[in-house]
Amino acid sequence: YFFREVARVPAGSGADAAPLQANRANIAAFWCFFNHATIFLIQPRQTGKSISIDELVTLLMNILCKGTDINLLTKDEVLRQNNVKRLKDVESELPFYLRQRTKNDISNSEAIGISSLNNRFLTHVPQASPKAADRMGRGLTSPIFIVDEGPFQNNIGIAVPAAFAAGTNARERAEASGTPYGNIFTTTAGKKDDRDGAYIYAILQK
Repeated sequence: YFFREVARVPAGSGADAAPLQANRANIAAFWCFFNHATIFLIQPRQTGKSISIDELVTLLMNILCKGTDINLLTKDEVLRQNNVKRLKDVESELPFYLRQRTKNDISNSEAIGISSLNNRFLTHVPQASPKAADRMGRGLTSPIFIVDEGPFQNNIGIAVPAAFAAGTNARERAEASGTPYGNIFTTTAGKKDDRDGAYIYAILQK
């Protein structure tokens, strides 16, 4: 009901926001997430993979989750800031009575918080050294983990396994309490003969 009747896609140039259009990709993504199957959205640029996940995160942050961290690992600072901005824009299209974030909550280019529900959306970027990538990954303790443009992230093969291990207990607690949890990969196609692209491809094939 939320995706069909409530969610709106912000429009540029002063136009009105539009309903979220269902397609094979986002219908499958939503179904898989709520059935706890790891999602891979591999689409060409500008075909809506990000906005669908933004709508999902908005639903989770404002309605379905409580006491939950959502961690995003994305390619670089530009994409990190773009992700946060899109999420704020999507949230602004909610009816006022569904918007849980207030002016006193965390809201910057790296994180969004909703203190009334104790929910946080936290963003991260790749680390140049293997040791730093492992340390960063081990810090991503949350039941919901999103990787954006993984094939293009340095040391992704170190950060993701560390994050999976760090999130095990959080996912188990979410499962026991009946709250949402899962892993989401969104990307354009990478290169199989590249170290980082090959790692993401191997996860997909498995």
